[in-house]
Amino acid sequence: MTTSGTDDAPSPAEATSVSVPERRSSFRPDARAVLLLVLLASVLSRLVLLPKPDGALIFDEAYYVNAARIILHLHVVPGAPYADAVPGLDPNTEHPPLGKVLIAGSMRLFGDDAFGWRIPSVAAGIAAVLLVYGVVRAVGGDRWTGTLAAALLTFDNLALVHSRIGSLDMMLVAFLLLGAWCALRGWPIVAGIAFALAALVKVTGILGPAAVVLYEGVLWGWARRDAASSGSRQLRSIASLILAFVSAWLLGLWWLDSAFSAFSSPLAHLQHIFEFGTSLTRDRVINQESYPWQWLANEVQMTYLRTDAQIIVNGEVTGSYPVIFFRGAMNPFVIAAAPLGVGFALWRTITARDRLGLWVVTWVAAMYLPFVVLALALHRVSYIFYFLPTLPAVAVGVALFLRRAGLPALVTASYLGAVLLGFVLYFPFRSFG
Repeated sequence: MTTSGTDDAPSPAEATSVSVPERRSSFRPDARAVLLLVLLASVLSRLVLLPKPDGALIFDEAYYVNAARIILHLHVVPGAPYADAVPGLDPNTEHPPLGKVLIAGSMRLFGDDAFGWRIPSVAAGIAAVLLVYGVVRAVGGDRWTGTLAAALLTFDNLALVHSRIGSLDMMLVAFLLLGAWCALRGWPIVAGIAFALAALVKVTGILGPAAVVLYEGVLWGWARRDAASSGSRQLRSIASLILAFVSAWLLGLWWLDSAFSAFSSPLAHLQHIFEFGTSLTRDRVINQESYPWQWLANEVQMTYLRTDAQIIVNGEVTGSYPVIFFRGAMNPFVIAAAPLGVGFALWRTITARDRLGLWVVTWVAAMYLPFVVLALALHRVSYIFYFLPTLPAVAVGVALFLRRAGLPALVTASYLGAVLLGFVLYFPFRSFG
């Protein structure tokens, strides 16, 4: 992938689509200053009350934190996941070891407490916000588009929650975005290594190279159609990335397995992972499971952890309300705008060959559509947080729509206010006492 410019000014082809608010840029603060505020909000929202609730494992921390404890030869409470596992070996074999090893390393540094469990996800969540901005700039988007995309990801609840708990998902997203940014900067070998790191956290990291192949394939088609070039650059880039990815993935898995598992080879471990993944099928969803198309409506929200306070009147319980509520759900105003953002990106891709729009479309296709196929073909069990790697593209698509659709300033400001409202309403802590 190559960059298509980094200036804030739109290209001549885009001049007619510049909105009225954009022509009044003298009334705006500097985009870089706003980006710093967004990053500060990202840091604070992910760190505030991080150890709370005291001593509690939230959602899949019950698996990943205990796996890290086993790796570190630490005590696991009897009856808890992996309590009887072999010390020193990663017991969570349905995923590659890297994510649990990073959590274990953090616990070795900070201690077996909430900071130790969660700092890798906090760092990954903040990095993901910055990398979304970097992706927009690398593909030619202006600073304001990048800042808007970073803000939308910062204030999305699903991204926030997974940036605050010791799970694998935000590390997966950060490595995927690192790979995308490197590929767009024209560094296919580094991009392949970054995608390999993603796949060493969760095997769905293999979707990163697929997104690049789609993106570069369209660029190759455009070049061939215009007879501007043979498209050999795109083909070399794809080949270099895939070679680097496969090599780093297999070598990395071999090294991790030799230290933290009993698998005889990387292929044996991958066979186990894929067999485990394809075995998770069901004819109908139950409990908190959901179909991929339900995610687009923010349906089947998941309760990760909830603590209620009771309302007592005259010695009788008359009701309750949540004081801590970690839930698997997107910010309703972010996901509601996803069809507009992705649809607008598709329209820009078709009519203007907009590379930023193309990145949105190909990223969504690679990260989201495989789950639709698995649900339809295999009835694969799925959950709403599987949508997390797609969210950066949603954020970029909505940001592109806000910048290039010619919306009145009041409409844009009202929408951003609604996003902030959704963030506050979904913030996990309802009481700070």
